[in-house]
Amino acid sequence: MLVIAVFLVSVTVLVAFVQSLAFARLVRYVEAELARQPGQQLPKASVILPCKGLDPAFRENVEKLLNQDYPDFEVIFAVAQESDPAYAHLVELASQSPKPAKVIVAGVAAQRAQKINNQLHALEQIRSDSDVLVFVDSDVIARPDFLSRLVEPLTEDGVGVTTGYRFYIASPTNCAAILRSLWNRVTAWEMANPKFAFAWGGAMAIRKSVFTEAGVRDAWDKAADDDLSLTTSVKKLGLSVRFVPQCLVASDGDAPFGEIMEWTNRQLILTKVYYPELWKRAIARASFMLVWLVLMLIATGSWLVTQEPAGLIAIAAGFTIVPVEVFFLLKARKLWQKILLDHSDHLTESLLASCMAIPLAHAVLPFMTLASLLTNRIQWRGVTYELKSPTETLVIG
Repeated sequence: MLVIAVFLVSVTVLVAFVQSLAFARLVRYVEAELARQPGQQLPKASVILPCKGLDPAFRENVEKLLNQDYPDFEVIFAVAQESDPAYAHLVELASQSPKPAKVIVAGVAAQRAQKINNQLHALEQIRSDSDVLVFVDSDVIARPDFLSRLVEPLTEDGVGVTTGYRFYIASPTNCAAILRSLWNRVTAWEMANPKFAFAWGGAMAIRKSVFTEAGVRDAWDKAADDDLSLTTSVKKLGLSVRFVPQCLVASDGDAPFGEIMEWTNRQLILTKVYYPELWKRAIARASFMLVWLVLMLIATGSWLVTQEPAGLIAIAAGFTIVPVEVFFLLKARKLWQKILLDHSDHLTESLLASCMAIPLAHAVLPFMTLASLLTNRIQWRGVTYELKSPTETLVIG
């Protein structure tokens, strides 16, 4: 049992070391990006927003997008059918827009994700003189300089695509939402790592020339995912993904348990198919934590049966990982609050609830991650997809 205790303490030391390095990199990256000032010369942009249904604060979010402090841009809204609840709202908002805006009907997809189908049809409608393509989601709460911040780094050599990222805020009584929020924030740390950074479809920008050279349109033709397939296409050119902290988006993280499990499963399987390097990293981390969990269960069972002090020592050794995780949660929270200054009204989550959920996260998240080994089937906005390969998607219905 003392051997188990030594191993569990070693796990904590290793986790502390790895997280210290990752967090230091994240802080350096974010501080450098926050210190940047947008350039004065910003290229003409076409913004594409695919819609299905009405997200919370839908009209407010769209209005903020249409009123961006950006010199020259147009917005193309795309829905599958005119019967979509968003269609009438979009037509009205486009007619009142201070910038060029229009709504197109893409039709129902038979061989690709509906979101991608909407995006591809919108691409056929963009103006010819736009230099940059921007893809956003309707739940993005865009600050006034959102577009400027997102597009400006594309002027640098070696940058293939720029991206924001989501930041889920969960209420203290929604346990599943808290777990998703913690899981999502761990992934956010990867955005500061050039090797594993990836584009997020809710807010990403790419030069039209790079989009064409990388063959993204062909990659999307029979795909179920837009951002990770774009990521791999761009990285094949030797170009980088640049995370823009100012485009971190605060989102309402509350949802029913089933919906959150469906979301988590979808993210993992999409990553498995379209960005296997990042998925393998997640699998390795989950496997490592599963070993930790099994040893904790062995130590607990041994102590309950024998009442020997060695079992209790092993349990205590295992739980040393919790204060380490809490420490980094607190440190990261301050950093996120600094980035999300303009969305401070969203930062009402319970810090105590997040801290208390850490042991549960270690018990649940490894199984959720490893479950992605078993299937390639996902649910997305009421539609079931079977991901045969990065270039073959079966729409089941």
